[in-house]
Amino acid sequence: MTRKFICLLFYLCIFTTSIWAQAVKSSKTTIIDQHLFYVHQVVQGQTLSRLSALYNVPVNTIVKQNPKAEKMLSIGQILYIPVSDASVEYYIVQAGDSWYKIARNRGITEIELHRLNAHKINTLLSIGDTLVVPYIAMEDTPIATSISNNSNINNNSKNNQNKNNNGNNKVTVQKENIRHTVAQGETLYAIARKYNTSYNDIKAANPGLNDDIVPGQIINIPDIAGTVPASQTEPVITITHENTAKPSLLNIGEKKSHYTVYMFIPLYLSQGTDINTSKIKTLDAYNNIKPFSFIQFYEAMLLAAEDISKQYPDIRIDLKVEDVNNLSSVKMDKLISSGELKNADLIIGPFFGKEFTKLCQYAQNQKICLVNPFSVTYEGTGSNAYVYKAAASYNAQAVKFAKYLVDMHQTANIIIVNNPSSKEKAKAVAYTNTFQSIFANSNINIQEINIQSAGIAGVKSAINPNCENYIFTFFEGEITVTNFMQTMHAQKYENVTLIAPESWLEYDNIESEYFMEFKTHYISQYFVDYSKPAVINFLDRFRMKYNIEPTLDHFAFQGYDITYYFLSSLCEKGTAFAPYDAPNKALLSTQFKFIPNGDFLQENTFTNIFKISDYHFYEATRNISEKNNGQ
Repeated sequence: MTRKFICLLFYLCIFTTSIWAQAVKSSKTTIIDQHLFYVHQVVQGQTLSRLSALYNVPVNTIVKQNPKAEKMLSIGQILYIPVSDASVEYYIVQAGDSWYKIARNRGITEIELHRLNAHKINTLLSIGDTLVVPYIAMEDTPIATSISNNSNINNNSKNNQNKNNNGNNKVTVQKENIRHTVAQGETLYAIARKYNTSYNDIKAANPGLNDDIVPGQIINIPDIAGTVPASQTEPVITITHENTAKPSLLNIGEKKSHYTVYMFIPLYLSQGTDINTSKIKTLDAYNNIKPFSFIQFYEAMLLAAEDISKQYPDIRIDLKVEDVNNLSSVKMDKLISSGELKNADLIIGPFFGKEFTKLCQYAQNQKICLVNPFSVTYEGTGSNAYVYKAAASYNAQAVKFAKYLVDMHQTANIIIVNNPSSKEKAKAVAYTNTFQSIFANSNINIQEINIQSAGIAGVKSAINPNCENYIFTFFEGEITVTNFMQTMHAQKYENVTLIAPESWLEYDNIESEYFMEFKTHYISQYFVDYSKPAVINFLDRFRMKYNIEPTLDHFAFQGYDITYYFLSSLCEKGTAFAPYDAPNKALLSTQFKFIPNGDFLQENTFTNIFKISDYHFYEATRNISEKNNGQ
């Protein structure tokens, strides 16, 4: 009797497993010709009618995609079953991405995005993950070499300029008269692209319209692209790669109508012909190719220069781009020795210390203003060159966080956790010294823990149960960091705020819940609020022009902000570069607040503090501003 029961149970399990296998959709998908398909492997007992019911797809649709399935199905046979009729593409998750942000940028809801990625609904997004998103057709436009102030003339008007010239030096192009209802996630740039018109034309046809459009809003699509004086089609900003500097009357403090600006970007053009695209299988492989390192900086620079040309139509800027990298000093030596730079009004770069230091002496003698874009530790020692240091120092970062902390707590415990052998050592020392100076006579306590000698036990013993504990972690290494986070998580602390390096976000073994549990904050020069209208517009323009997603990791936002700020400062203040507050709405990911450090060096003190909550990144200081304003 027992044997019969066991046999019956055995066969029942087999039968149940078979039925279960037939009733579960495949979790594997693939994209073929911009359409998403389930990749289904046939198991015993499955038929076309059962698969039709399982995937809610007509039998003839399955057969159309899989002609061999019409005659018979065989166990192990692979079938491609369409998910929907929508065109889709793959998207690589970037730093700061969330389900909500990606869905919004693609004009769909989170639920719709989840449907396209059903196998990932219950997983956390990590940098480098691949998602299926709606396809957005973009122009395959080569990188521009010149920018003209002709933004009011779209492609059609350019092609028909001679035909429509009526003798009044104006250009008109007929358009269809349409009233458009704004859909969820749409931007003005997306709407302009949809109707083959321009952003400026839509703004002109809707007086008072700003970028903060909302779903349901009615927008007039102009019937005429607009009339533009022919004289305004002349180039205002020219970007060249030739060394054709024109004579200049440079004097520090001079305001002119024509400037020459050099941009030294490490483009590694000599290595461009050696790229083997067949070997680019992962995001890491892409990141390791040097010509890709700063190409987005260059591309965003073009967009910023275009915006400057619109804002200052009466000022001409010759923007000259040179490939100056850290592999060879020959290019920099040649530029200096030839005297080609003597007419420069401003030089942005080089990006690397050795080349920048070499340029300082020459710039000092010629009285040329330099911009150091990324060096946090540059102090201008030994140089009397006029330098604007765009990256905030570690000391400035610590001061910013100290102000943030005292706005939050009257009493707190700061724990500096460092590794003396880490590259973060200089940063840890700067933060420690700054905090000790600021909080010397306060109720905020400061402790230092050596993670090598004291271990995680030392951190735990330093935690004060009676106040908020701010743990600054100046160490890296995936194994060490993973052990640290897991051990701290096990303690279930409620009064711990973690300040972590952004590099920790790249470690695959750390659960995102841990970062949220510890109210994790990050301190960085650059932070992108993807809900900001200017950011949304920039994303749309960048994608449309270059067919790729702009990211902080590849310096797109930095390229725009640095270029926009210094070119607009040049137009506003001349070569004196007096303190200038660029409109906050114009910059995408940072601000610039310069203070003098000596007679020649100006240092930026602005720093972003952002935190993670509910799988989203937020500007941490926003809550304090709202509180202080009584909101």
